Amino acid sequence: MRSPAGPGATPPGATPPGATPPGATPPGATPPGATPPGATLLSRAALALYPPSWRARYGDEVRALLDDSGGGLAAVASIAWRAVPAWICLPKHLHDRPGRMRSSLATALVAWSMLTGLGLVFAQLTQFQGFNAPGHPEVRLAYAVFDVSLFGSALVAGVGGLPLWLLMLRRAWREHRPRDTVYLLLPLIAPAAYLAALIVTIRLVGGPQGVSPWWFLVVTLAGFAAAATAAAGPGLALRRLQPRGPAPRLAAGAAGLAAAAMAVAAAAIVVAVIGLCLWEQRFAGYHHGTVPGIYLALVVLAATVTTVSAARGTRAALAES
Repeated sequence: MRSPAGPGATPPGATPPGATPPGATPPGATPPGATPPGATLLSRAALALYPPSWRARYGDEVRALLDDSGGGLAAVASIAWRAVPAWICLPKHLHDRPGRMRSSLATALVAWSMLTGLGLVFAQLTQFQGFNAPGHPEVRLAYAVFDVSLFGSALVAGVGGLPLWLLMLRRAWREHRPRDTVYLLLPLIAPAAYLAALIVTIRLVGGPQGVSPWWFLVVTLAGFAAAATAAAGPGLALRRLQPRGPAPRLAAGAAGLAAAAMAVAAAAIVVAVIGLCLWEQRFAGYHHGTVPGIYLALVVLAATVTTVSAARGTRAALAES
């Protein structure tokens, strides 16, 4: 006859305290057939490398494939590597023309704002200072071309983009979307705040000759920040609201024309700055090529991004119509 079990003893057939029951998963281990947490994060990172339209069409299938294979590092690396040709040659049935048009519009708007800011800096340091390089009419002609191109670009961008801006503003207000409403109002809020800060700054630190060079640099950088903020607001609203119809197509066409005009203005800036460096002797800033060279590189970069983005948006708009 067996002796009775003592206090705290484990009954026959029972699992001792702290032990893992038969068939159960030990604490901290991955259940059979489940994907390790690290592999899930790697899978998401690999899929994030693909174009949005590709992810929308094939994302679920690829996730299921990775889950079945265990989501190993080799499988994730293979998926990530195939993202390169997906961007280079996206299948035609996956082309999201409205999405491309909106994305190109947002990029072109920011680049156009930066290029416009660079143009205003050019006007401040050349025409407004009376530097004309006497005996060289090329500089005066470049000034005239710049003025006409800048005005025409701003006019076309404003007229062509106003219907889209009003459309998104009405929708954001109607659907009670305060964040998108603020985004759309940033083109009004940011310049107003910048002008108010500029007036206060000039009154506090300005002298008979204006502000010092260092304060001029601060004011200029603040102006670029305000311009970027004002342009980024409608771009964010475009991606969130995803408007469709004739208004985005009109804005994309206007962006193409405005970008072309700004490209002409950028060419005029290049001609004028090079002419001033060669022939203008009254301003020391044009005697050394380092600062003008950096400035011209920024102008060319902004003009290139603006033109390429606007061209992509225009092509998508024409294909959509």
